[in-house]
Amino acid sequence: MSRERDPLGLSPHWHVDLRLVAELPEDNVVGKRFLTNVVFSAVAVGVMLFTGWIGYQNWTLRHLIADWEKRIADNRPEVADIKHMQQEYAVESAKIDQAYALVKPQLFVSGFVIDLGRTRPEQMVIDTIEWTEAGIMVRGNVRENSQRAATLLGTYTKQLVQDKKIGPLFREIALTSLDRGAGSGDLLNFELTFRLKAPKP
Repeated sequence: MSRERDPLGLSPHWHVDLRLVAELPEDNVVGKRFLTNVVFSAVAVGVMLFTGWIGYQNWTLRHLIADWEKRIADNRPEVADIKHMQQEYAVESAKIDQAYALVKPQLFVSGFVIDLGRTRPEQMVIDTIEWTEAGIMVRGNVRENSQRAATLLGTYTKQLVQDKKIGPLFREIALTSLDRGAGSGDLLNFELTFRLKAPKP
């Protein structure tokens, strides 16, 4: 009769498992340590590239600044000459302005005649414009009866005083004569006097 095998008995081929599982290398295809190294290496390379780019930009900027400073230094004498010429021109311009202020006419005749033509009523005819020491005399005639002519010329005189181009030039604008000349029929002769303001010192 065969003896039953003892389950606790040792087989003829056995050995003690002496492996230290915690110290064995990983058996994964890509290890965690490798992935960690790759990530940190990529970050380090990126930082190095970024630092290199910043350094290159800094070097380029310094080079440009040095170049422009050299150009400025080279052109400094010309700039000084230009500033000196500008000062001379400013002095000469001030002299010209002073001379013009001394000889500037109070009134431009062409502008005065144009303004008279602009404001003149249709019924009024201007015959002469005379400039004397007393002022400017404007003589002419109006083809109206005496009352209407007086009203028309009075209104026109007030209009001239209030006109923005004529009024400020004179201290007084007055109707100094209004008469019907001999043999003039229905024509009424008038004289307007424009007295200039005293010139400013």
